[in-house]
Amino acid sequence: MPYARDAHREHGEPVVTAPHHLFVCTSCRASGDVKEPRDGRPGARFFANLTARYASWARREGFVIAPYECLSVCSRSCGVALRAPGKFTYVFGDLKPGETEGALIECATLYRHAKVGFLPRDERPLPLRAGILARIPPLEPL
Repeated sequence: MPYARDAHREHGEPVVTAPHHLFVCTSCRASGDVKEPRDGRPGARFFANLTARYASWARREGFVIAPYECLSVCSRSCGVALRAPGKFTYVFGDLKPGETEGALIECATLYRHAKVGFLPRDERPLPLRAGILARIPPLEPL
């Protein structure tokens, strides 16, 4: 699985760039969830589930799913971010391991095909309608 975050270089993991990125907060956990082992946290489990689905994702070309230590959406875990050059960046929360991975992959596919990355609320899968935390405009002019 390719990774996109520079911090992973120190761990010997490859760093690649792709037009589209799906960042998954691997440290996400609700209060009361286990702190250790770190791979038992909901965010780490969510990332593992997405990684397992990556191989069968028909639209995965040009998309990297990357772990990220903290997206600072702690009160709305699990958190993810979708980003691509020239497109809106989205941050979503309230995702549940074992329940919402399919909806996220569906949303990422819609994002990939959206010219400027705009995802109207009614067109997003249900778990990603209420769970939106931010839509950030692209740096490049639209």
